[in-house]
Amino acid sequence: MSKTWYPVIDYEKCTECGTCIDRCKHGVYNLKKLPTPVVVSPENCIQGCHGCANLCPSEAIDYVGDQMQGSANCGCSCEAVNGGCC
Repeated sequence: MSKTWYPVIDYEKCTECGTCIDRCKHGVYNLKKLPTPVVVSPENCIQGCHGCANLCPSEAIDYVGDQMQGSANCGCSCEAVNGGCC
């Protein structure tokens, strides 16, 4: 789990499709705010996971702490869900 890596939503781009919330198995998003993605537990995000951003059709997700250029495997469970989170 990470305190220096978590998603940030660009609400001007976000279409509130709910894909990021549906696919995140780490409890980062507030399920009570569906379909609006609201990050409530940033510390639950896995360092290096790009799972929700890779799935976002409107490219509305960036990450605090994203210095990574490339595709290292973060090792989280998202990899099994979407064929590679990073």
